Amino acid sequence: MHMRWRSWMAPFFTIWIGQAFSLIGSSLVQFALVWWLTERTGSATILATATLAGMLPGIILGPLAGACVDRWNRRMVLIVSDGIVAAASAGLAALAWGGHLAVWHVYVAMALRSLGGAFHWPAMQASTSLMVPKEQLTRVAGMNQTVHGVLNIVSPPLGALII
Repeated sequence: MHMRWRSWMAPFFTIWIGQAFSLIGSSLVQFALVWWLTERTGSATILATATLAGMLPGIILGPLAGACVDRWNRRMVLIVSDGIVAAASAGLAALAWGGHLAVWHVYVAMALRSLGGAFHWPAMQASTSLMVPKEQLTRVAGMNQTVHGVLNIVSPPLGALII
């Protein structure tokens, strides 16, 4: 039992730590996008539209994503979904660097990030249940909730510090 417990730890925590850093980056990007829109436009309508662009793909695709993830290669789903989120963020960075960033670019990026997230979360959950021994699932679920809670608290001040 002890050896079995150790055998899952290294691969799982390698992925888990990478995902934690990915979540930190995503939270900071989200904060930066909201801040940029607020500073650039000061419009509540634009912020509301950006929120819809960032939530609707996940809401619409959420019920379908889980079924798809169960049929697809979870590793590839994680790679592609993280790639979509990273590409959208890199595209925004390039546009901002070149001085060409517009509000509609942020809408598209937020929709793409939501699309990636709609598939990423179910794939990560399904992968966790396959990698972690049954008796450790509650502990891992608690760790995941803790990371999400800490991110919600730390991301805004960290984002403000970076800005």
